[in-house]
Amino acid sequence: MDNENMNEEDNIVTLIDEETGEEIDFIYADRFEINGSAYAVLLTDVEKEEDIEMVIMEEIEEGDDILLQSLDEDKEDIIYDYYDKLCEELFEDEDESEE
Repeated sequence: MDNENMNEEDNIVTLIDEETGEEIDFIYADRFEINGSAYAVLLTDVEKEEDIEMVIMEEIEEGDDILLQSLDEDKEDIIYDYYDKLCEELFEDEDESEE
C-alpha cells in the first residue's frame, strides 16, 4: 500500500491497495523511531469498521513530503514487537503513577 493522501488536521491517511485499487482510510495514531528509521502507526476508523486494525508503515522522506511504505517482511515482526514493548512500558508507567 502507498500513501495517497494525508490530511494532518484530522490525522486521516488514505491508502490505496496496489493490488485492488481500493482506498482505505486510517487514523494516524502514533509515531515512533527505531534504529534511525521512523514508523507511523495507523488504525482503521472506529466509526467505519467493526474491528479495529492496526498497521505500521515506514515513513520515508522524499523532499518536503513524507511517504508511507509497507514494511519489509524481514523487518515486520521486529517492528511490531518493538511497538508492543513500547506500549507495555507506557501502560506500566501509567499504572504505577495511579497507585
